[in-house]
Amino acid sequence: MMESSPKAVRALRTKSNRARRQALQPPPTLSVPDWADKYRRLSSSAGAIGGPWRTSRFEIARGAMMAVKEPGVETITVMCATQTMKTELLLNIVGYHAHLDPCPMLLVQPKEDAAKKFSKERLAPMAKATPVLSTLLRSDRERGGEDTIFYKTFPGGFLAVEGAGSPTNLAMRPIRITLQDETDKYESTKEGDPVLLAEERTATYRLNRLMVRVCSPTWEESSRIWDSYKASDMRRAFVKCPHCKYRLTLDFFKHVHWAKSEDGEHFPATAAIICENCGVEWSEAERLKLITTKCAIRWYQTRPFVCCDERQEPMKTRKWKWDSRHQVGRAACIQCAKLAVPNTHAGFQASKLYSPIITVLELATKWIDEKDNPESKQVFYNTRLGLPFEVHALKKIEGQGLSTRRHEYAAVVPRGVLVITAGVDVQPGSTVSEGRLEVEVVGWGLGEESWSIEHKVFLGDPAKPDVWAELDAYLQQPFEYEGGGQMVIRGTCIDSGGHNTNEVYKFCRARLPRNVWAIKGAADRSGQWSPIWPVPKLEKRKTRMTGYRPVILGVNAAKESIRQKLLVDQIGPGYCHFRKDTPDVIFDQLSSETLMLEKKQGYTHRKWVLPRGRANEALDCRVYAYAALCGLYAVRKLNLDRVSEMVQTFFAKDHPTEEPTSEEAPPLPALPSKPVRNRVRRSSFVG
Repeated sequence: MMESSPKAVRALRTKSNRARRQALQPPPTLSVPDWADKYRRLSSSAGAIGGPWRTSRFEIARGAMMAVKEPGVETITVMCATQTMKTELLLNIVGYHAHLDPCPMLLVQPKEDAAKKFSKERLAPMAKATPVLSTLLRSDRERGGEDTIFYKTFPGGFLAVEGAGSPTNLAMRPIRITLQDETDKYESTKEGDPVLLAEERTATYRLNRLMVRVCSPTWEESSRIWDSYKASDMRRAFVKCPHCKYRLTLDFFKHVHWAKSEDGEHFPATAAIICENCGVEWSEAERLKLITTKCAIRWYQTRPFVCCDERQEPMKTRKWKWDSRHQVGRAACIQCAKLAVPNTHAGFQASKLYSPIITVLELATKWIDEKDNPESKQVFYNTRLGLPFEVHALKKIEGQGLSTRRHEYAAVVPRGVLVITAGVDVQPGSTVSEGRLEVEVVGWGLGEESWSIEHKVFLGDPAKPDVWAELDAYLQQPFEYEGGGQMVIRGTCIDSGGHNTNEVYKFCRARLPRNVWAIKGAADRSGQWSPIWPVPKLEKRKTRMTGYRPVILGVNAAKESIRQKLLVDQIGPGYCHFRKDTPDVIFDQLSSETLMLEKKQGYTHRKWVLPRGRANEALDCRVYAYAALCGLYAVRKLNLDRVSEMVQTFFAKDHPTEEPTSEEAPPLPALPSKPVRNRVRRSSFVG
């Protein structure tokens, strides 16, 4: 064997030393878009375009990618139109950190099936097509080990891909970076909001954590991504007019115009962007050049703020300090020039006017075709403009308007009330609030005119008997009637759909003769609402007499009936009265839910939506009290007209010759202190 020459030995040593020095050097300081432009390759199997990645193809995505490495940024919210930047932003963040800054990462999809598809159809093709990732994010079959479709390990970190419906998986490990896709489609679990649950895992990485939320918005009242964007610094994309150099953020309804005839006919072929400053029309080529040129789109903070005792709106003051390194315009005070809007939460919003895969003509045509249909109009807002949509199937109830109906009662139960019912909402205890039973007692008159008698809260754990004993005593107490006499509660409905089902069943089973019913909401299908009180069905005696079953209540239909009554603004049938001391929070809760339209599986559903952060206990109590009235109709054959006639006859016999001494009607005589109880009849319906 020949000995190596001294020259060859020196060459080997030099090469070894160079390799050692390179291994000790820190990774290159690249921004996410620069990394993608340098290293990433596109797979033709995952999109229409293959080959090297170029951020300028979708220049609108550069701003959110730059924010990943922007000092101070902890949370990134991207609320934009479909097929603009959401998915590629997530993929580039994963690729960048797996390659240059490895750490524990969690990517959340709405469902486990969606997580599986994302891993197989988007993540795997990117890893296979990108050389620097092909050895880091290989599948288990290619290299062995513990990797699966939902879990990828690489030196220094891992990527877990989970569905939002699994709270255990979301909370099982410390995470530095959370990437949450399609957040508006997440369903809340028994442990709370999946977004907050996943982000709680970053608590141990407070110095360098990152939380990314991306989604196209849905309904304004319930959209998570819209709430998140409003909590951010509200960055918007600006481009420079090719004619006057004025910077504007493209708005479809403000900047896109087309010709219309006098009789209302639209001509979308003439649609074009017109500058708000100089009034000159842009050509489609000019728009495309602006949105596909590197750094031609600039992001500026637009969140209003107060500084130097003055409220300022950056969109009006147009006072920004441009950070060329991180490609962001920070809002500054016009008086002291201070950076007044923090960048801890960076928010981005953009429409398809910034997308090269659609033309202004196509957008205008789609708007003309869809603007008169509430369902397709919502799709246009959400998926093409990247904006939340406020749609109400019917007139909205305002809590402030209801508060004007407060007035003084002459007694606990005013004249006109013929029967009293109660609705009970069961609230289990939690780490932030004590358990309780909320009750509303409602008096009903002719035409279902109603009077709120009392709203009461019994504090205590519903899993223990003490609070139920208090409720039982309350439901049996008499209420003073105007002019003398007393009335008692004739029917009660108690919600059994929560965590204390057995306790509710036990309480109601023993009190069925007093018309105390356990209720549970019906699952409405095919866009049809179930009736408020179910139609009794004939059953075999042995089945009817065993066990206990709750009343399956049509809650949606009951809420609609209550909504219609709250809209009545003239005293009479259907009108709702409230005591003078009714707190404002009751009216806020009564008007908390909104009736929306949703299309699912080919059917248009009317759906009640409760915005996050608002409570609806008062509405639930009123719904259950009305359900109790419907139960008296169905089970006890209650007839308010007949009851009214009987009361009038009774009073006439009691005072046959009494004449009024003034213009006011004479006071009604006292009602019997012990009202006659309805006899319990066997019914085919098991309450």
